[in-house]
Amino acid sequence: MTATLTRNPYVAGLDRDSALARARELAGDGVAANIGHFAPVALDRETALANTAEYVELAREISADQPFSTWLEVDLPHLGLDVSVEFCAARLLDIARSLGPGRWIQTGAEDGDHTTAVLDTVELTSRQGVPIRGSLQANLRRSPGDADRLIAAGVPLRLVKGGFPEPSLVAWPFGEETDVAFVGIGRRILRGGHGLTIASHDRVMHEVFTGTPVEMLLGVRPGVARRLAGQGRRVRLYVPYGTDWHDYVAKRADDARKAEALQRR
Repeated sequence: MTATLTRNPYVAGLDRDSALARARELAGDGVAANIGHFAPVALDRETALANTAEYVELAREISADQPFSTWLEVDLPHLGLDVSVEFCAARLLDIARSLGPGRWIQTGAEDGDHTTAVLDTVELTSRQGVPIRGSLQANLRRSPGDADRLIAAGVPLRLVKGGFPEPSLVAWPFGEETDVAFVGIGRRILRGGHGLTIASHDRVMHEVFTGTPVEMLLGVRPGVARRLAGQGRRVRLYVPYGTDWHDYVAKRADDARKAEALQRR
C-alpha cells in the first residue's frame, strides 16, 4: 500500500510530516496549501474527539514552522457534525486554539443532506471568533440564499461546482446550468466583500474570475497550477494525508479525467 501511495500524485503521504513537507515545497514554488487529514466520519463523540486530537496536532505544527500561506482544512463530519452542531462547533474551537494568528480553517463541502448543519456550524463558530472559511456548491439550488446568509455573517467563502450527486429538485445538473450558477454566485460573493476563492480546474472560470484566488487539488492539472502561479495568480492546493486514501484517490482520478475534458471544450 505504501509503495502504491508513494507514486500517487493526489496524496502527500501517510502521515503529517509528509503533508507538512509537501506544503513547504509548494510554498517555495509560490503555491499555498490547505492541509487536510483522511479521518473517519465521526458518528459518536469518541471518534470525533480522536479526530480532533489529530487536527489539533496538525494545527500546532502548521503554526510552528509553516509559512503563513499554509492553512488547515477540515471536513465537519470528522468532528461530530452528526452528533450535533454545538458539539462539532466545540471541536472547531479546540482546533482554533492551537492555530496561530493569521491562519484560517477551511471547511469542506458536504452532500446536500448535511448542508444546513455545515453552514449552521460555520456561522456559529464565526460568531465565536474562529477564523473559519465556508464552502458553497454552485450546483445546489439553495446556494444563492446560503451565500447571502454567510455574506451577512462576514464569512469568507470558497465556491466549488459541486462534489456529490444530488436529486434534480435540489441541484442543477452538471454542465452549463451549474456553470451559469457558479458565475452568478461567485459574483454575488465578490460584491459581498468578505473574500472569495474559486475551487475549480476549469480554465473558463479562471478567466471569468480574473484576479480571484484559485484553489485546485494536489495532482490534478499541476501544470495549470504552476502556470497560474507563475503569472502572479494566488493559487492554493488541497494537500491531504493519511492511511484511508483509497476512495479519495479513485475520485481524484475521475476529477482529473473531467478536468482534461474541460480544457478541450
